[in-house]
Amino acid sequence: MQNRWIRFVRGCLVIRIDGDYMERFFNMCRMHDIDLWDIKKEKDVCMCEAYASDFMKMPPLLKKTGTKASVVKKRGLPFYFPFIKKRIIFFIGVIICLTMLNYVTEYVWAIEYVGNLQVSDDELSDFLEQEAIHYGMKKSSLNCEEKEKKLRETFQNVTWTSIYFEGTKLFIEIKENEKSEPVPIEIKGTDIVANESGTITSIVTRNGVPKVKAGDTVEKGQVLVSGSVPVYDESQTVVKYQVYDADADIYIRTPIEYKTSISSGYPVVVYTGNHIKMGFAQIGDYHIDAMPILDFFIGESKNLYETITEKHQVVLLDNIYLPFYYGVINRKEYYIKYFTYTEDEMKSKLSENYEKFILSLQEKGVQIVEKNVKMEKNSKGMDLHGDLLVVKQTGETVAIQADSDVSEEIEE
Repeated sequence: MQNRWIRFVRGCLVIRIDGDYMERFFNMCRMHDIDLWDIKKEKDVCMCEAYASDFMKMPPLLKKTGTKASVVKKRGLPFYFPFIKKRIIFFIGVIICLTMLNYVTEYVWAIEYVGNLQVSDDELSDFLEQEAIHYGMKKSSLNCEEKEKKLRETFQNVTWTSIYFEGTKLFIEIKENEKSEPVPIEIKGTDIVANESGTITSIVTRNGVPKVKAGDTVEKGQVLVSGSVPVYDESQTVVKYQVYDADADIYIRTPIEYKTSISSGYPVVVYTGNHIKMGFAQIGDYHIDAMPILDFFIGESKNLYETITEKHQVVLLDNIYLPFYYGVINRKEYYIKYFTYTEDEMKSKLSENYEKFILSLQEKGVQIVEKNVKMEKNSKGMDLHGDLLVVKQTGETVAIQADSDVSEEIEE
């Protein structure tokens, strides 16, 4: 094996020997320390191998013995040099590309999330940002097991995590609980208070003590149903209070104010039909395209441009993502033209917005009792002011506050 590699490095030739005194030639080669091997006789000729440097010493011996030698085949590293020399730029480029490829594959150039349904991509991206995991980071600097544990601690509904690499792509794979129902927080002792001021139209209490009745006028924040239920003894004296979570359906008649306005002038985007489409390349954060050169020759335009960029990342063998990007930039020219609404158009727009507001209230179960709408024209356009009287469900659950009067009554 060693001789085989030595012969490849030094370079050897397959030689064809022909003549009447071939035996004398071989003896003289041995006397002059010329190595010959794999000597085979084929009919009237002999085939053998010798080092290329020894072949240069053979002409005097061939002349003395009257034999002829011709090269049949060349083998070894020295015979590749002319081929490499003619294509030196190509081979240098290959070496540089392989060196760069070996360098960039040590870094992360793409991230993909797998299995997340309840946890959004944005939430996972925020987690990676907090943990300093980003594009361009060295793969060896990431402790996958540690980040997997941190990921499970951050998201309670995640039961299994796996962070691994495929090529230059980082995969964040998770499994979530099948049931994503939030765990209810049990609060002992709550009151129901009014969300707004108005007149109570109806109240149906399922749990707790009602503090108001239909027809009563209440203020915002006033207790409507108390979760503190008194317990009486035989003499009808309050001996203690049992605390519950108040529960009731309460409806209130209350006013709602609606205001909106519209300007008489409005902008419209008008495309000129002129557009420029060209390719671009990007290496890391460096963007290369001919758009600045084109702007220099065309000159600055008073019009505006809408730019649409289609971008792709270079991928080798499916999973080796490189920090090289290419794509197309499509720039469309446009300008802003201002138009003026007529008075009827402004009224129509305001009425349309007002009807949408009414519809949104009705979808929430709000009953419209009275409506009073007023439109006024001003220097800039038109205003709409609406006063509505509605019947809607009210009531907000709050924790029971300590009641000093109740405490004193129990102590007595």
